[in-house]
Amino acid sequence: MTVTSKISINDGNLLVHGKTILTGVPDNIVLTPGSGVGLVSGAFIGATASDSKSLHVFPVGVLQGLRFMCLFRFKLWWMTHRMGTCGSDVPLETQFMLVESKDDAEGGDEDNAPTIYTVFLPLLEGQFRAVLQGNERNELEICLESGDNAVETNQGLYLVYMHAGTNPFEVINQAVKALEKHMQTFLHREKKKFPSFLDWFGWCTWDAFYTDVTAEGVEEGLKSLSEGGTPPRFLIIDDGWQQIEKKPKESDSVVQEGAQ
Repeated sequence: MTVTSKISINDGNLLVHGKTILTGVPDNIVLTPGSGVGLVSGAFIGATASDSKSLHVFPVGVLQGLRFMCLFRFKLWWMTHRMGTCGSDVPLETQFMLVESKDDAEGGDEDNAPTIYTVFLPLLEGQFRAVLQGNERNELEICLESGDNAVETNQGLYLVYMHAGTNPFEVINQAVKALEKHMQTFLHREKKKFPSFLDWFGWCTWDAFYTDVTAEGVEEGLKSLSEGGTPPRFLIIDDGWQQIEKKPKESDSVVQEGAQ
C-alpha cells in the first residue's frame, strides 16, 4: 500500500523514506494520505475492528532498534518526556512521538544517508480521542476511547498523523500546520497574537501558598510587592486545579499528591 512517495506499507512493514519504522503491521491498519498543501509529506494512521466498542486498543506494528523521544501524560494534569528504542519503552498516554531513522532509499549506504525524523501525533476524531502506548511485545499501539460506554465505533481513519523530514524542528512545525489545515479546529501559533497583559508584571500565589491560600496572605503579598517597588498589574489566585483523591493531606507534604 503506497500512500505517498515517502510513507507506505509494504509486505507488512511501515516505511518512511525507505526505512522500516514498524514491522508486522496488521491488516486492519489503514494509511490515508494527507491531501492539500502541506500534507504531501504526511499520512494518517487509522484502524478498523470487527465490532463496535467505546474502547479499542489497536496494535500498529513492532518498533525496535530506533531511537525515539516521546511526551506522555503521567498525571491527570502533567506531561513529561521519555527516550527509548523499542515499543515497550512507549508509556501509556503518549501524545507525541519523534522517531529517528536513516534514509537508505538511495544506494543502500545507511552510514552516509541523512537522518530522517518522523513525528507521530495522536488526534481527536469525532467523540473519540487517540493516544499511543507500547506493550511487552514491543508493539506500538493506538488506544482509542470515547470515555462513554454508550458512544461506540468500529473504526477510526484519522487517529494518528505522521510527518517526516530531515530537520526535526521543521518536521514538528510542518506537522502542526498540516493538521491545522486538515482539522480546522485551531490555529498555528504563528497566526495567534499574544495578549497585551503578557508584557505586564503579575503575581501568581501558587509558589507562595500552594493550596493554603488565604485573604490575609494575598493582601500581605500584594503589600510586600508594592512596598518593594514592583506592584503587580494582575493577580492569579491559584490554590490548585482539582481534587481527584480523598485521602487526607500528609503532615510533612507541602503539596498533596492528587490535589494540585
